[in-house]
Amino acid sequence: MALASGIRRRAAFVALLIASVASLLHAQPPRLPQAAGPFPAGLAGTLVFESDIAGRPGLYTLDLARGGVARLTGDGSATEQTPRWSPDGRQVVFASNRAHYSGTTRDTGTPDLDIWIVHADGTNARRLTTDPAQDTDPSWTPDGTGVVFSSDRDSRGDLYLLTIATGATVRLTRHFVGRAIMPSVSAAPSRTAFAAQTLRVGAFWDFQVHVRDASGGIVPVPSTAGACWPRWSPDGRRLAHVRLGANAPSTLELRDGATLQSTKVLTVPGLWTYYPAWSPDMTRLVFSVSPEHHDGENWDLAIIDPATGQWTRLTQGAGNDRLPDWKK
Repeated sequence: MALASGIRRRAAFVALLIASVASLLHAQPPRLPQAAGPFPAGLAGTLVFESDIAGRPGLYTLDLARGGVARLTGDGSATEQTPRWSPDGRQVVFASNRAHYSGTTRDTGTPDLDIWIVHADGTNARRLTTDPAQDTDPSWTPDGTGVVFSSDRDSRGDLYLLTIATGATVRLTRHFVGRAIMPSVSAAPSRTAFAAQTLRVGAFWDFQVHVRDASGGIVPVPSTAGACWPRWSPDGRRLAHVRLGANAPSTLELRDGATLQSTKVLTVPGLWTYYPAWSPDMTRLVFSVSPEHHDGENWDLAIIDPATGQWTRLTQGAGNDRLPDWKK
């Protein structure tokens, strides 16, 4: 009996030890993307971006004045992605499948994404779409009353406009060839840039940027190379997008004026460049860099001065940090 009692006491001790270690590990602060060191000086404003540092993509903020990183939403179980600041900087719109999982059920890889908004401090998250299709890539209208997004609810991908106050949705494209995705709405004049696989490159169809005007007319932006992830400058007069090389890393291309003539190509030697967004004063671009695309990718945030081509990292280390958006 003494032997049995001792075994029980040891088993209870081991169980208590395991529970204590598990509790300690659970109490550890969540992993955060790592700011680059030394962090570049002289910056201002706040970035919102997505990172998979904790598992599935979640949303984080980066204080550019001090290099501080904080989690906005996401716990590594659900997918939270493609964040954009509202025009007044008080809210963030994003895509998420948080409505389709519980705390004990992880995202299985089939996102079933909806459009959500959340306050800038991470509180009061609200779901805007409930369609069982994939609703992705949200972009605010300039007045902050609506969101343009891409959805495969009735096609491979088309653009829709959602009015936040009423929930009413208007379809902007219909069975667009090559999928209409990655929208960006300009301030003035009212134009929506997006990407679709419509550019014939060799034996394949590559992505090409298109622009939809206020009347609904759509024209492709002429290019000799594939292009995706367009972003308007805050004044709506300039466009930045990813330029896709045949076998080389991607670059960033800038376009100006009513006809969107190409004015500059920005290159970071040896690295892929993706997901551009403008600084509020339009003097810099924030984007992501990686040594590889897809296999072996490791995206970090970076900024570049278009006038000089000088660039520097904002984040480093593990995790894919991408799709940044910059507010004052």
